Amino acid sequence: MKKKVGVVILFLTLLCSLAVARTLFQDEPAFCVGEKARYTIYYNLGFIWIHAGDVDFSVSKKKYKGEECYHLQLIGYTTKSFDRFYRIRDTFSTVMRVKDLQPLYYREVKNEDSYFSEREYHFDGAGGIRWNRNRRGVLSEDAVQVGKDVMDLISICYRFRGIDTGVLEKNETIPFKLFFDEEKFELGLTYKGKEDIKLRNKSKYKSLKFVPKLITGDLFKNEDDMAIFVSDDGNHVPLYIEAKIKVGAVKVMLDFVENTKEPMSSVITKKK
Repeated sequence: MKKKVGVVILFLTLLCSLAVARTLFQDEPAFCVGEKARYTIYYNLGFIWIHAGDVDFSVSKKKYKGEECYHLQLIGYTTKSFDRFYRIRDTFSTVMRVKDLQPLYYREVKNEDSYFSEREYHFDGAGGIRWNRNRRGVLSEDAVQVGKDVMDLISICYRFRGIDTGVLEKNETIPFKLFFDEEKFELGLTYKGKEDIKLRNKSKYKSLKFVPKLITGDLFKNEDDMAIFVSDDGNHVPLYIEAKIKVGAVKVMLDFVENTKEPMSSVITKKK
């Protein structure tokens, strides 16, 4: 399966998580309105590490079709130095219903070198998605039935933070469902236990480690070529992601997060 994957899509793929069959979610979400976070993406080729880009996340509130919703937005961009190799200016956003964290609307706009695409998903809440896409001026649209608990890239990144990790067993694999590029994928996430991690900015955290089952193809050679570390506290903020790709490797590290729902009690040492 051939897919055009830029730095931001790679980052989102790294963060994809789960909608599960048994009850693993806490009653309340682990994020709140006003939360903001920035991540730095590093690309490794041999012994060289390059600061390739940054990704900004934000959470706000809005009314959508008369319902109270979260507006989840991500803006990703390559650095000026990396622009010479490959320039990315991407925006992704999701409108998610407050009462049950059901995504209602998803939109992405990708500007990657000479490539442009824009797509929208409209969720009907009963397992149906109506989508439309503009790819380099070619318009297409359709409606599909994918079943319940299928989410988009952004909403699933926030939904998984509400997992009740207290009921997870080490090496337990949890199924999840993702709608990506107008296709439904059924994948899995394995909990690997607790681990202290130190980031490039010298901050140190208590974390929970997960290994997702990946979509293999142009980007990933093996299904387990990635590890995700989230904060071991009530926020479950993604802290660090490492992944092997077919050409080199990628590391994603938290630069800062603010206005979290709970204090970041997982912090061992703050960045200097």
